[in-house]
Amino acid sequence: MFRGLRDWLNDRTGYRDGLGRLQHRTVPEGPKWGYTPAVALLWLLVIECVTGFLLMATYSPSAQTAWASVHFIEQDTAGAFIRGIHYFAAQAMIILFGIHIIRVLWTAAFRAPLELVWATGLLLMPLVVVWAITGNPLSGTVIGMSQIEVEGNILGATPVIGPIMQRLLIGGSQVGHLTLTHLYFLHVGLMPVLVLSLLAIHIWQIHRHGLSVSGRIPDGSKAVSYYPNQTIRNMIVLTMILGTIAFLALKQGAPLEAPADPTITHVPRPEWYFLFLFELRGYFVGDAEVIATVVIPIAVLLFLLLMPALDRRLPRPVSAVLRTVILIGGCGAWSWLTWQSLDRDWKDQELLASKEKLHKLSVRARELADHHSIPIEGPASLLRNDAKTRGPQLFERHCASCHSHADASGAGIVAEHPSAPNLYGFGSQAWIAGVLDPEKIGGEHYFGNTEFAEGDMVGTIVDAFDGVEGEDLETLTEQMRQVAVALAAEASIPGHAAGSAEDIEAGVTLMTEELGCADCHKLGDTGELGSAPDLTGYASRDWLIRFIGDPQHERFYGENNDRMPSFAPNLDDPKAGPLSPTDVALIADWIRGDWYELEGSSVAATEQAEAPAPTETPAAAEEENEAEPVEEASEEA
Repeated sequence: MFRGLRDWLNDRTGYRDGLGRLQHRTVPEGPKWGYTPAVALLWLLVIECVTGFLLMATYSPSAQTAWASVHFIEQDTAGAFIRGIHYFAAQAMIILFGIHIIRVLWTAAFRAPLELVWATGLLLMPLVVVWAITGNPLSGTVIGMSQIEVEGNILGATPVIGPIMQRLLIGGSQVGHLTLTHLYFLHVGLMPVLVLSLLAIHIWQIHRHGLSVSGRIPDGSKAVSYYPNQTIRNMIVLTMILGTIAFLALKQGAPLEAPADPTITHVPRPEWYFLFLFELRGYFVGDAEVIATVVIPIAVLLFLLLMPALDRRLPRPVSAVLRTVILIGGCGAWSWLTWQSLDRDWKDQELLASKEKLHKLSVRARELADHHSIPIEGPASLLRNDAKTRGPQLFERHCASCHSHADASGAGIVAEHPSAPNLYGFGSQAWIAGVLDPEKIGGEHYFGNTEFAEGDMVGTIVDAFDGVEGEDLETLTEQMRQVAVALAAEASIPGHAAGSAEDIEAGVTLMTEELGCADCHKLGDTGELGSAPDLTGYASRDWLIRFIGDPQHERFYGENNDRMPSFAPNLDDPKAGPLSPTDVALIADWIRGDWYELEGSSVAATEQAEAPAPTETPAAAEEENEAEPVEEASEEA
């Protein structure tokens, strides 16, 4: 039955003739390791297509869904492995293409009758590179989108056809909503058609004319069968390449940087295989840049396409010298330009800082996506709504003109001309204890640079300790510690251990009765608003959000406010102040160290709460906890 089916199929298609030519294929000059890169390239192309089709089953090309769908793929071990294979196989293809072109040029394997094989091979290389370029930004990352924007601008600078090519590539004059749609069409539609069509001509010419050029095979020599002589070499090299790719895909995986967001500053750099062109651009400025990006590459490609014609007209020794000069000059120029670009980047501190910052943002984005579902407005909102990421940016922009947020070593955000308290460790027992320390409260890290330096709060603390010695000093110091514990309990800073119930109760009693704090401050049902900040829920999230929103409210400073603007006076109206309620909440959460942190990693909230508290005397506390900061609006106690 099967024989009859095979006969019928052969009668209709003639497949036996095609298989017969493959089975009886020969290697006229004998098997060579130099033939293996071409075969490996073909199989890698097949792998790229297969893995690409598998990724298409889950990928979604839009600004809101691209990064999210890739992150979803990465959540599954098999998906991450497939994506890793796809990524590293593309890199390997570019390397193998370069090796293959060098081998063909060195051995003059472009001579008749293989001129079309040479021409189609040369044209395939830029097409494969463009194919890879259109795939890099599809993950929707900061790096991918910034790279394609730079490449689109380079295309746009090309005379006449530049703007048209730019619109085809990124959907307009700049990266936008249509960019990923256009790139997806190019990557899975147009470029595969062009590459596979040209590859079909390339392979057809190879099978039509064989692997050797005319005049190279000695008379009477016997051709060697392709299988198994050449096949075994192909399989050895291919196995080594696939093993390396699989190892990298498993151990390192394809990168997934932070989702694209115009608010993230990043210094873009092209992929490694384009660094030479990036460096070359530096030698041509302004309108002359097109020489580096268009004229020189096209001239080199045309010159190489004409090599068979030049070779026919030159004596063989001269042709050999020319090919040697081309290879040494070309490889040397590519290596030197690439090295110059890498060397400059390694010495560029701004670039290195940008890369380090982006790496941290990328890790953070993946942590948040792993823990939270990605919001419907898109993955960029992960970092935009993250207090750990967004908080310091907002603080530096809106608060750091007066306030610092730096630890005792100076690490953190430091105001150029600080005129208000350092907010590092806000709400923890340690810095509250500093407010209650006569040697610190009037210092530059607290109220020293504010109008409150001569105010009632500073005077009350200084007077309370004035002339107190011995057991009385120990008792007063212990009372201040209990007050600090009670206020820290109101704040409930994440990662900060709560004090004992006895200390909290004692501290509340001291503030409402013996120490007379309620004469100015309200605490619970004791005291009145209007004289000094309300200590009810002091430094808690709600308290801090409302304070930052409107420090002039009677619950806080009222008419005694010292220069601090109302950033969101009406939390129900996002446009009532310079900051939205969401931004105010992000600043408050960051100051408090209140954000999601991956289990097992360092928690900034804990670090802020671990500054040493006062010991037996204010002087001893000074030695252990030097210059702990305090919130400007905290004229409490």
